[in-house]
Amino acid sequence: MRYLLLTFAVVLPTLLRAQGGSNYSTIGIGDFRPAIGALYDGASSYGIALPSTYTISTVNPALWTFVQTTRLQGGYRFHQQLITAGVGRRAQNNGKVEGLITLFAIDTAQGWSLSWGFYPLTSVNAAIAVPVAVPLPEEHLKGNYRFLTTGGISTMHLGLATRLTPSIGAGVAIRYHFGLFQTERTTTFQDSWTAPDTLTVTDWISGANLLLGIWYRPTLNWLFAASLTTPTTFTTDQIWRYAFVNTYGDSTIERSLRWRLPATFGFGIAYQWNRMSVAAEGFYADFQNLNYRLPTGTEFQALYRASLSLRREARAGGSRSYWNQLGLSAGVSWQRLYYRTAGHPISEAALSAGMSLPLGSAAILDIACQSGIRGKRAPRLVQEWFGRFTFTLSIGERWFIPSRRR
Repeated sequence: MRYLLLTFAVVLPTLLRAQGGSNYSTIGIGDFRPAIGALYDGASSYGIALPSTYTISTVNPALWTFVQTTRLQGGYRFHQQLITAGVGRRAQNNGKVEGLITLFAIDTAQGWSLSWGFYPLTSVNAAIAVPVAVPLPEEHLKGNYRFLTTGGISTMHLGLATRLTPSIGAGVAIRYHFGLFQTERTTTFQDSWTAPDTLTVTDWISGANLLLGIWYRPTLNWLFAASLTTPTTFTTDQIWRYAFVNTYGDSTIERSLRWRLPATFGFGIAYQWNRMSVAAEGFYADFQNLNYRLPTGTEFQALYRASLSLRREARAGGSRSYWNQLGLSAGVSWQRLYYRTAGHPISEAALSAGMSLPLGSAAILDIACQSGIRGKRAPRLVQEWFGRFTFTLSIGERWFIPSRRR
């Protein structure tokens, strides 16, 4: 079972032979990303109050009631970072698979939907090199300190959604989290009589929680929605391995620890007319009591996120021109991340745009681009410009056809 989970944990949230990523992902659980899919990336949305007839939300299961066909959804996300610090600038990139999510639209009249899927929840990916120097009585040793970290948390969910009344929908999902964090720290000196040493820290993690969601539509145009996750207690098996080339074998220390991921809360409001939607969403989680992977000089804090989205939904088929079938989206988001470094709170602002391309029948290809800035230029800090490109393919067909009622 452990090797099966390792396969998922490496394929889903981590890099695929990538060069590097965000330096800030080395803190805590890494880059926290509850929403999956290019539709929501293109609209800067978490999928709390922005329903879709073909995209599966991973934040508000109540929105599954709007999906009209049985669907299979998967994708890929590519990151490009330009990292600026006091010592210079460095471009790095990485990419990862977006997982696989299915939804069975059992009864579209009552909104009964069943969903299963696995996808990344957090991602850690950083490559950092720092020059080091050690003064000695007779010479000056020069070398470098290399820090590589990869991994993240993946999620499996199994959930059910339905309409309680024509104007109220609700959903619930059981989620199992698992993953792997791996950090390698190597110090190398240029002198021939010195030897590099490497410290590798590996964390196997697992935990479970519940995801709940609801929406309320008082009129045909307005929709109010909310979602929450219960706190998650993670069990972690940690292995420290120190290797030195001049010794035989290595030194290994194993320990187990438990830590707690806080509850999250999301809420939003949307106004829809014809195919157009405008949505405003907020997201909150209090990380102050998190005590996992906390570097020196860093402290955890509450996470806040706000976004504004504009979308024209795709409509496939019929006699419309292809331009009229296209879906378009744009958005803006701001978030205060869940940590402070060197006394500075770290925030992120981004703009986004996306397009939904009907491929015939009920298949849709979503393409999204996000661009923004994380952090700022200050002592002991770095500023990251990022570009994120997401591609999601969603295919579907009608499996459950209601029988004719007499």
